[in-house]
Amino acid sequence: MNDESLLLAIKQFPTLSQRKTGNTHKGTFGTLAIIGSAESMSGAIVLAGKSALKAGCGKVFLGFAQSHLPVPFIDSAPELMLQTASSLLNQNNLTAWAIGCGLGLSANSEKILLSLLAKIDSNTPYVFDADALVLIAKNKVKLQKNCVLTPHPKEASILLNCSVSQIQNNREQSALKIAQQYQCWTIIKGQHTIIASPMGDISINKTGNSGLSTAGSGDVLTGVMASFLAQGIPMSESVKSAVWIHGMAADILLEKGIGPIGLTASELIDVIRAIRNRINKIKQTHGID
Repeated sequence: MNDESLLLAIKQFPTLSQRKTGNTHKGTFGTLAIIGSAESMSGAIVLAGKSALKAGCGKVFLGFAQSHLPVPFIDSAPELMLQTASSLLNQNNLTAWAIGCGLGLSANSEKILLSLLAKIDSNTPYVFDADALVLIAKNKVKLQKNCVLTPHPKEASILLNCSVSQIQNNREQSALKIAQQYQCWTIIKGQHTIIASPMGDISINKTGNSGLSTAGSGDVLTGVMASFLAQGIPMSESVKSAVWIHGMAADILLEKGIGPIGLTASELIDVIRAIRNRINKIKQTHGID
């Protein structure tokens, strides 16, 4: 892990390298709800939930878009608190929401999404991914600047009702159009992920490699981004730093000979935790305010 690149990240993402100390508890570091995982896709929100925990969130609830819980608890992450999505929608005192990973496109999935959209307020951040994006496009939803859409090119084409080639031929303009049309933050994933704000600002992420083209990679990104938002990291920094650290984890694994071929999404999670702890230590060592 190159400390020079991490020093640059500390300057770019100052809140990411801060960690409250002293009289803290799990609530200090945010409470996140992640909704998704219809039947046969139960792993999606588990990946997102594990990522959120290891990115620093204090408490994470998973809401399965199923009539009954598929498992009583997650063996590899018993810290995750499991509910059905319909039950979790009644949960209060949450500091961020994420929805879409493995959600599916059924009538029940659409009902769950619309129920969450009815709850949106301007004080709580929301991350929308995967199937939630398709349902948002179908229902012509307008969001707010405390919301983030995270499409890959195909999902971006659905959001703008155009072809994938039109998205890929002008990724920056496409991201701006989505941000403007849906009135929220937007990232278009892929090589050099594009990040657009509802105010019209654009940034391009340079970390990452083809190893990220694997099942569950987007779920990990959603979990990390929602985790940062739940912890109170400002929206602009949360979105940009989540994309950066996700790509940086893949680059570090590549340096270690893990990938790009056969890199798995779950392998990213511990590296993301290591990066965040490393930049925190570097900041303390160098006495950076």
